[in-house]
Amino acid sequence: MNLKNPELLLLSALLLATPAASALDSDRQQPLKIVADSATLDDKAGTATYTGNVVLTQGTLKINAEKLHIQTAQGKVDKVSADGTPANFSQVPTANQAAVVATARNIEYRVKEQTLILKRTASITQNENVFKGEEIVYEIQSQRLRAVGQSTSTPKGEEGKGRVEMILPSAAEIAPEPVVPAPGTPAPAAPAPDQKAP
Repeated sequence: MNLKNPELLLLSALLLATPAASALDSDRQQPLKIVADSATLDDKAGTATYTGNVVLTQGTLKINAEKLHIQTAQGKVDKVSADGTPANFSQVPTANQAAVVATARNIEYRVKEQTLILKRTASITQNENVFKGEEIVYEIQSQRLRAVGQSTSTPKGEEGKGRVEMILPSAAEIAPEPVVPAPGTPAPAAPAPDQKAP
């Protein structure tokens, strides 16, 4: 099921709307650090696979996974694929903002396009705003998001929910302001006391 409702698309855009992504630029200038239980590197193919309690960090960007695969192109990281139950991605979009947190069983981070592709039980959270679907595509710099309720990549025997879901925090009710009479307006007369029979 494709997400085609324009009002829902607008809400999903507002969900993660942020100013210009200055923190993203600074993150990309930071060194990339990966720790894991084991690693397999193939310089000729430009790939690396890490398994067991994998943690990738680069500035405010952080990925936790059970397995992480990195593909490089021309000596630079081009694509990061993370698998877990679930795998987690988080990044602070700009200074003084809450981190965007993404979870899914499969996370693909396309570095050049600055795009996250979340598959199988996917969700994105910022502050109290939550967006869920079986597959979510999140464009990091523009903060645009697309979701489907049922992914074609869901393995047989593993049912997706088939719908997308958005949770927004409830707005606090505003107490009515007291009515203040204009200057010079006489105060209302007090109600007359009840007359009782003798």
